[in-house]
Amino acid sequence: YSNGRIQCVFSRQIITNDTAQDVPMNGSYYLLYGRGKSPTGPSPPVLTYHGAQSIPSISDNLIEPDTASNEPIPTHPCPSSPSPSAVYRFTATSSSDCVQSSCDYFLGIRTNDNDPTYLDFVLEGSATGWIGVGFAPNPAMASADVLGCVVQISGGVAIVDAWNVPATSEVQNNDVRDDIQNVCPHSASYSNGRIQCVFSRQIITNDTAQD
Repeated sequence: YSNGRIQCVFSRQIITNDTAQDVPMNGSYYLLYGRGKSPTGPSPPVLTYHGAQSIPSISDNLIEPDTASNEPIPTHPCPSSPSPSAVYRFTATSSSDCVQSSCDYFLGIRTNDNDPTYLDFVLEGSATGWIGVGFAPNPAMASADVLGCVVQISGGVAIVDAWNVPATSEVQNNDVRDDIQNVCPHSASYSNGRIQCVFSRQIITNDTAQD
């Protein structure tokens, strides 16, 4: 401590034996950054409540301490677009008797022909705003990784990589886009009340917080 500045360097086991009060550092957490004054009086200096005495800030995203890095995430070249006649090995539809061009909702997933580390997606359906698919750890869709197509004011369609916040909030009604957009757009259109988009996504990305 010198001239009003504190500096400290320390180490902590990733997993400790104190399961009651230590979190495992290989999990995902919001980080609370704080600083402040210790209370005056005879009591020993402590880390105080982050109320009026400190200036707290919370990380924008979930962070995994054991793998987090501020280094730029290396880019990966996008694969080729699937052909219009490509067969999708997995499909989900709004009705069992509809086909892609008539379903209110159609999702297709396949492995990219030229790069097996990528999956190809097609989304198509009847909507005026957006169409998407979420990958969630629970049916409530909290903390879900979301891929979707959003109609813009201009009439164009944006393919987005988004993420559902982990708590009930008005933020869930908005387009919460990932800090890192891990999608490779191939085509997107909006016509006569139908959205259609084709894109690819790596099976494993470097965005461990939101993918």
